Amino acid sequence: MRIKIKYDLENDSIEYNSFEEIDNYDNIVYIDCSFSSLNLLPKLPSSLQELNCSYNYLNLLPKLPSSLQKLSCCHNNLSSLQNLPNSLVKLDCSENELSSLPKLPNSLLELSCYNNHLLSLPEFPESLKIFRCGCEFNIFGDSNKFTSLPNLPISLEELYCTGNQLSVLPELPNSLKILNCSFNKLSVLPELPNSLKELYCHGIKFINKTKHEYFIKIIYMYY
Repeated sequence: MRIKIKYDLENDSIEYNSFEEIDNYDNIVYIDCSFSSLNLLPKLPSSLQELNCSYNYLNLLPKLPSSLQKLSCCHNNLSSLQNLPNSLVKLDCSENELSSLPKLPNSLLELSCYNNHLLSLPEFPESLKIFRCGCEFNIFGDSNKFTSLPNLPISLEELYCTGNQLSVLPELPNSLKILNCSFNKLSVLPELPNSLKELYCHGIKFINKTKHEYFIKIIYMYY
């Protein structure tokens, strides 16, 4: 087991071999206990701002403190998430057993939830800038089975939705810079915003528009 903590985000982390060894536990602002073969987490300090508990065997998480800003709990066995704090700006819950997500906080900037069992999503907050329901690196891996996505917020800059069952995409916001919609059931894309810089659409057969028509609006395209 390897646990790294901080009492100040600006300082270097301190490493421990167990939670029991940690002094001034209630004043911790950062915990990294990833790759530690954990089945359970202790009660979290009320001062906590960042938690990385990825790559463990967790079935549930303890109550999340209202101060939490970043949560990475990917690659566990989580089947549900409790209410998320309103302070949260980044959530990575990918590679779990989730069938649904709770209401997303209005502060959220980045959400990753690929490789779960999600069939639908809650409403996106207007603050969201990056959304991943398909992994941009492993385009051949299993993902969720979305047939549709919620309306996209006007702030969204990056959308990765590879390996789902999407037959249509919602209207794309004018802020969007990267779109990866590879390996879905799409036959046509919505109008591409002028802000778009990268489009990835592997494994898709467009019938209503040619690939060339999409290509002239962007800098990069891979198919």
